[in-house]
Amino acid sequence: MIDKIKSHASTLRQEFKKQTSTAIMAAFGLIIALSWKDVITDFVDKIGFVKSYGLLATAVILTIISIVGILLISKWANSGSSEDKK
Repeated sequence: MIDKIKSHASTLRQEFKKQTSTAIMAAFGLIIALSWKDVITDFVDKIGFVKSYGLLATAVILTIISIVGILLISKWANSGSSEDKK
């Protein structure tokens, strides 16, 4: 019984660390995204044919970059799990 409790406590501790580290990495990612947003907005403002659309063009560019990033990270994350199954 005590071994089972220790095992559950250990599992809970590992899961807590995993979820906490994920939340901290997401927070850092948000900080990075906010800093790059200004850079991309400034770059889009300097492009002549996009200038009239400003914020819309910035949102589209950021969305495309984000989708590509999500796809790459998802592919990377899933490649590790398929190796574990073998």
